[in-house]
Amino acid sequence: MDAIPSAAVSAAEEEVRLRLLSSFSEDCRRLETTLTKSRILIDRAERWSFKDARLAQHLTQLKDAAYDAEDFLNDIDYQDQQKKIQAQQSQASQFLHNSLNYLRNLMNGAAKTMKTIHRRLDTIAADLEGLMGQLGLHGDYSMPANRQMGCLVNEPIVYGRDEEREKVIELLGVPRGQSNNENDSVSVSVPTKRRKKENVSVLSIYGMGGVGKTTLAQVVYNDERVVKDFNLKIWICVSDNFDVNSLSKEIIDNAGKGYETDHMNLSSLQETLKKIVMAHCFLLILDDVWNEDSREWQKFYAPLSYGQEGSMILVTTRTLKVANIAGTMDPIFLEGLSGNAYWDFFKSCAFRCENPEDYPELEKIGIDIAANFCKITELPESISNLNHLRYLDVSGTSIRSLPNSLCDLNNLQVLNVTKCRLGCFPQGFTRLQNLRKLYPREAIISKISEIGKLTSLQYLPQFEVQQDDQHKIGELKHMAQLHGCLHIKNLENVESKEDACEAELDNKPYLDELILEWSRRTSNSHHDMEVLEGLQPHQKLKQLEIRHYGGTTSPSWLRPQTLTCLSKLHIEECRKLTELPCLPPSLTSLVLVNVGLNSLPRLWDDRQDSTNESSSSSSSSSSSSHSNRSSSLCNLHISRCFSLTNLDGWLMPHYLPSLEAFRVEYCKNLTSLPPDNFKDFVSLKTMKIIACPKLTCCRELILPTSINEVVLRDCGDLDRSLPGCLQNLKSLTRLVIHRSPYITSLPEQVMCQLKSLESLSIVKCEELSSLGGLGVLASLKDISIRYCPKLADSEPPMFDFTDEVQRAEICLCIDRTTLLKLQSLRNLVPFIRELEMFCSSEPEMFVGEDRELLWWFKSLKHLRFSYCDKLNSLPTELHRLTSLQKLSIQNCSKIHFLPENGLPPSLTKLDFHGCNEEFTRQLKMYKSLKNL
Repeated sequence: MDAIPSAAVSAAEEEVRLRLLSSFSEDCRRLETTLTKSRILIDRAERWSFKDARLAQHLTQLKDAAYDAEDFLNDIDYQDQQKKIQAQQSQASQFLHNSLNYLRNLMNGAAKTMKTIHRRLDTIAADLEGLMGQLGLHGDYSMPANRQMGCLVNEPIVYGRDEEREKVIELLGVPRGQSNNENDSVSVSVPTKRRKKENVSVLSIYGMGGVGKTTLAQVVYNDERVVKDFNLKIWICVSDNFDVNSLSKEIIDNAGKGYETDHMNLSSLQETLKKIVMAHCFLLILDDVWNEDSREWQKFYAPLSYGQEGSMILVTTRTLKVANIAGTMDPIFLEGLSGNAYWDFFKSCAFRCENPEDYPELEKIGIDIAANFCKITELPESISNLNHLRYLDVSGTSIRSLPNSLCDLNNLQVLNVTKCRLGCFPQGFTRLQNLRKLYPREAIISKISEIGKLTSLQYLPQFEVQQDDQHKIGELKHMAQLHGCLHIKNLENVESKEDACEAELDNKPYLDELILEWSRRTSNSHHDMEVLEGLQPHQKLKQLEIRHYGGTTSPSWLRPQTLTCLSKLHIEECRKLTELPCLPPSLTSLVLVNVGLNSLPRLWDDRQDSTNESSSSSSSSSSSSHSNRSSSLCNLHISRCFSLTNLDGWLMPHYLPSLEAFRVEYCKNLTSLPPDNFKDFVSLKTMKIIACPKLTCCRELILPTSINEVVLRDCGDLDRSLPGCLQNLKSLTRLVIHRSPYITSLPEQVMCQLKSLESLSIVKCEELSSLGGLGVLASLKDISIRYCPKLADSEPPMFDFTDEVQRAEICLCIDRTTLLKLQSLRNLVPFIRELEMFCSSEPEMFVGEDRELLWWFKSLKHLRFSYCDKLNSLPTELHRLTSLQKLSIQNCSKIHFLPENGLPPSLTKLDFHGCNEEFTRQLKMYKSLKNL
């Protein structure tokens, strides 16, 4: 009898709850609408706030009211989520009763507060709109009030950025000279290929907010060397206002040429800007950039690209994505300051003009204080009070554990704990149901139990399947918001196809890349095939990688009809896999490493092929057939496929018209390639054939003129085509020839055609006896010649440096100093910037009449001795290398002493390891060096 009244009470409570909830929800929606209108009004008013003091005062009041409204709505949302979490842990009837009490309390307290906030927001907004009407300020104003930073440094001294300053200045192409900073002897390592060939290059600096990007840019902008090198310098603070018209106007106005830009359209602005930059070698700083639209960047860069050669654009931004989109050079990541910088700063504040060494006790205390600057070791439990926190970044700190109270931050969306020593996440971490992006070390992701509860998570780089219930593959089932790349490891722990299907990978449309990996162990072929069959991804997947799969066949879903968007397929260490189906025509990259295939998969539809071939026998229809059979493949990489013997019928230009990179290596049983087909691969840029010793070649290899990189290493009879196959390769920039028993010379009539060649490596070519054509290669920058015993000093040892070719600086690696007597190398000596003696068997170098050779190294900045285990001493004339800045000595165990005359006075950096103990002691005592 009690059940009937109880059910009636529950129904009545539910009806009251719904009525209260509906009324309160409607009030919240009205407040949200008013808040949105207030934000629009704030945006308009901010543009005119400088016009009237009353306007600025009303604007401040409206902002305060808007913040209160936002906080209130966030609190309601927070409490609502807390109730949902409690609902998952409570019985339904108890929750209904508690929920009704909660709503009654809400109506008594929060509803009254909401009405007060709403009324205040309406009143202030009306007053502000009325004032703007009185002042006639309802028009648009083109300059929004963004964060504005000027080009001048606010502080007289900037600490801890000397090395970064020098690196940026050198990348800007500014010649080294006397700096206007105290520390002008900083040694920096700058990549050799730091510029592109266009007149204008773009360098990006990125890093977290407040790390000092703008300050570094200001220091560079005002450096005396930069001021002298650029005859036009412009600083623009961009922020989120990336409007091409506005930016173009600002650049033109800053150039100070007197142009009136107010009534110019984009076309006129671009023409004017083009005219200005064509007359200048300019430096443009774009500070605090957020734009990720590459099309807008292209539109913005269009007129600037006409600047004089050497012009530069420097961009500062918080994100790597913007840095990559905006830049044409490798971006610079700006990290926090080192401990020494904090001590220098603290010292100047605490001791001022006094010498800290005069106060040893205070100095020790100061060092301890400075050592703890900006070192966060823990988060407080009270962090849970930050109810509205969305973004938390503690990357690079000394935090080892997170407080349990962190799990109460229900609004948290982004948590970055990279580069931390975090051992695990707190219990209850999966209560963070709004967490979208988690950036931890991959090793600790696997320690999150029941990660499947984080259903909003968009970034999960790795999931490790384990045998316990909290880490089964089914945890992925409801994580449909995952984006980017997902790497699933230890798939041997998936028990069956049914368990694999629990992951519902086909319900994850935002995943671009999927990596499926078994551990390295003896596999069960049937089990692996069943599991892989159950891991079917979404049809929009673009990249798929399979590692250590033990099955013999591919899954049924690896078909063109299923994966219609697949562009990259990578299969590695799947030795039992003997067949692959016809692959999707969308595929642009195919990588096969240690796979048991004896033939490559077709990249076209066999049924379409047979239909075309049977439909017509004429040449025209044959041509049509070939076009239907072609694929989009650009990159082909085959490695350690030991069952593969022949590529003749597969590697055909009409099948692969888009092929740009071809690499086959360590296929020890491969015997046949179609060498004369390569000339018809008109898009081919890179060809690498490595360690395929059984290759036979009945026809000469002919390469296409499009190619810019060739690597031939231990490739059987294919080497017989050298050097004739190098003719007419005007785009070739890199050439590597290793272990070729047939090449005897580099004749001038062939080498003179390699007008773009920048890098040449010749190793273990035992019949090579002449480098005669080397001297005509004016673009050469990197040369490595080793283990070629027939290259001898057949010419007299004379030092006639009469090379009239205009050259860039050169990096040279050789295994014996006698090679420097060859005419072709001898003339390069004055241009050598870096010299490495690698694995030399010489006990002494540059002795006797060869001592004079060292004097001709006018440009040498870096000298390296590597693995010269018979070398007894460094050259006695080493001190004469007046331009040398860096000396590296690695694994030269027989050197005991420094040269009698010491090291060059210009030396600033010394690297050494694997050396004799006594020699190492002497090097460490070499006091004059800045960097040891």
